[in-house]
Amino acid sequence: MIRTFLLASVAALSSVLLPGCSSPRAEKEPSAPTAWEHGEAPIAYPAISDNVQHDTLLIQTTFDLGDSTYVMVAGNVEETFEGIRLFRYQLLPDSTARVLSYSTPGYDSWTMLPKFFKLPGVPRRHAILANFGERESWGQKLLLMDSAFSDLGFLDVALPIRVIEEDSLRLKRGDIGQLARLALHADTMVITFACDSVYLYDDQMGNMDRVVASPLIRYTHHDSTGLLLWYNGERRAVKKPA
Repeated sequence: MIRTFLLASVAALSSVLLPGCSSPRAEKEPSAPTAWEHGEAPIAYPAISDNVQHDTLLIQTTFDLGDSTYVMVAGNVEETFEGIRLFRYQLLPDSTARVLSYSTPGYDSWTMLPKFFKLPGVPRRHAILANFGERESWGQKLLLMDSAFSDLGFLDVALPIRVIEEDSLRLKRGDIGQLARLALHADTMVITFACDSVYLYDDQMGNMDRVVASPLIRYTHHDSTGLLLWYNGERRAVKKPA
């Protein structure tokens, strides 16, 4: 059944209009964020058991969005270079699925665990932070999900976790998605983190792999600039889609 499912996925997607990768720059870019709200926590959509028939699809997790659609994290049983994706679908009476859209692949990542944030204005529209990694987090991909999935960029942040292993204190990097907070201010998306510190892989000024106080770090997304990292109120770089 899954071969039919995958073929139906491609066929369904061929009729979906994907957003462009760029947009015209506004005459005036948004000003630096200074006094934002804390923002909303991710929506706790329930993870459910597999609800589609499959024989070659390896499903990691399925989320019920409560609007007759579901999002699954899945890849082929036989490992491929593309790896896992997010699939949004509707369940048909015969337990097959009508795929509405799917994301770009996770490639060599073992995880692509999503956290969902509702966005106003368009029904079923969400921002998604998808954790990438293997045994530890590599960071978060920011996606927009409405009629299709769109990549908005990559957040080089993880949750620093200190553990004792073999009598040594070690630093591990966990999924920070659940601690992300998203706010909308006019047409700017603002992402902050409700924790004491964040692990920053790249501060865009030549410094790598740093643990910094979380109030120093925020990301914004605006159509005219894309995804930006702000470090202690200073705009560091435009983050390109990963």
